[in-house]
Amino acid sequence: MVGRLTHPMSYDAASDKYLPIAWEDAFARIGAELRALPDPNMAEFYTSGRTSNEAAFLYQLFAREYGINNFPDCSNMCHEATSVGLPLSLGVGKGTVLLEDFDKTDCILIFGQNPGTNSPRMMTSLRNASRRGAAILSFNPFRERALERFQAPQNPIEMATLTSTPISSRLHQVRVGGDVAVLKGLMKTLVEVDERARAGDQIEILDWDFIRGHTEGVEALVADLKATRWDDIERCSGLERAAIEEAARVYQKAERSIVVYGWA
Repeated sequence: MVGRLTHPMSYDAASDKYLPIAWEDAFARIGAELRALPDPNMAEFYTSGRTSNEAAFLYQLFAREYGINNFPDCSNMCHEATSVGLPLSLGVGKGTVLLEDFDKTDCILIFGQNPGTNSPRMMTSLRNASRRGAAILSFNPFRERALERFQAPQNPIEMATLTSTPISSRLHQVRVGGDVAVLKGLMKTLVEVDERARAGDQIEILDWDFIRGHTEGVEALVADLKATRWDDIERCSGLERAAIEEAARVYQKAERSIVVYGWA
């Protein structure tokens, strides 16, 4: 089937790609890794929430035979990240905006999210935001169809004329796992712009009273941003410095912004 893996894949450091390997080699590698663990509880048997009941049944038998019942699926991993990570970083275990906030924002940054397949309810809000001129910047390894354009099924004109609404003002294809590098580049740019503004007796770009009043360790973060080289940001993110700085300028000029970050 198109879009489905039909053979095992293994990461190749030399090419920085996942390459096909033989089934026998895949089984041998898995067995070697599991036999090498001193404690079965050090293993997790991760699987997709879309796995068939039959495949999931056999998979859990395999893991239980090995001696554990650690079975996180994609939904579990997603919500563990929010329930644990968000309270530590934002102080609350869920998003801090409402759906109606999309009607008021003038800048939306989308990271790690394919709303067309994972949160289709958001597509109407993104379409409406795009049509009223909001900047939508998407950072995704794939050119997700719905991040490029969207044909609203509730809109008779678009359905009858086979037209659609452009969604992303810019669609940046980051390296897989390069989101953090992009975020560091955005923050590094804003810190640099803010320092130049203050040095020239201009209005501060960043609201330091708000930032320091609602965050811990911000000084260490700024020091880390200054020490991070742009060459490393470009290498890890897969984007050029100019593209990241352009995105930072769009965010800087916005009055009301939303950052969408999803596991999917």
